[in-house]
Amino acid sequence: MFRPFSKRFYRSTRSLMSSSPSTEAKPMLALPARAEETVEQVGIDDTYKLKELGPIVVNADGTLSRINNWKDMADIEKANVNRILLKRNRARLDQLKAQAAADEAKEEGS
Repeated sequence: MFRPFSKRFYRSTRSLMSSSPSTEAKPMLALPARAEETVEQVGIDDTYKLKELGPIVVNADGTLSRINNWKDMADIEKANVNRILLKRNRARLDQLKAQAAADEAKEEGS
């Protein structure tokens, strides 16, 4: 059942909202003058390499993810991770393709 708030509740919240810690006028932030200079036009068929995001990891269930701390890794760590991920991603992709082919053959056979 709905119970309305008491008058004391309304008074206390109203006083909290009306009192502000500083009464000084804060400067309003403005947008940059010319945004067109910083915007890069992207075409539909354009490709971009996103090296700073790190390699894509193929998970065992087929989902894709990235390494969260890639930008914090040293160059030697990045090289080792790349080497390991290439092998693991290939193996997982082959396994997922084989599983998909088996599932497709099973559906056609039924």
